[in-house]
Amino acid sequence: MPPDQMFLPAWIAFLVGLVMFFTRKWVSDVARAIDGLDARLRALEKTQTDCRVELARGYATRVEMERVSERLENHATRLAVLEERDLAA
Repeated sequence: MPPDQMFLPAWIAFLVGLVMFFTRKWVSDVARAIDGLDARLRALEKTQTDCRVELARGYATRVEMERVSERLENHATRLAVLEERDLAA
């Protein structure tokens, strides 16, 4: 085979090899990034679970906080009424 006919297939083979090499490298980088994101997601889920457990241990729930705020509003209203009566007297 003359050298001119060997040049084009060799050049194509070289370019295909180059593309395959960088594609493999890119896929490896993407897989590593996905693994990193997965680890960060697991850490976030663990933190959220820890926060929920900590909240459940001794802190008031939303319903309890609403009840407390309602009671505070009632007391504030009573105090306002008592002050008005005191000022009127």
